[in-house]
Amino acid sequence: MKPENKRMKDFLKDNGITAKATWISTGSLKGNWRLYNPEQKWTPELQKQLTQLGFVGFDNKPLTWVSGNGGMFSVFVKGHENLAPR
Repeated sequence: MKPENKRMKDFLKDNGITAKATWISTGSLKGNWRLYNPEQKWTPELQKQLTQLGFVGFDNKPLTWVSGNGGMFSVFVKGHENLAPR
């Protein structure tokens, strides 16, 4: 696991969220995180929790109900770039 992904995974875990994390360093989503957990649903509570941690959608807009991929916890977000590659 890349160090930046481990840092984000640990940060999320420390804040009560179980998820895999991937830093995207190239392409149209460059500078975003992909956060996902195929075993968890996208809920208003999870949306609120990520928002309170300072995340916004890939488009710099607030996270919404449709941010979760078909109701599953799979989102592309901006925030906490300090955990990205150094």
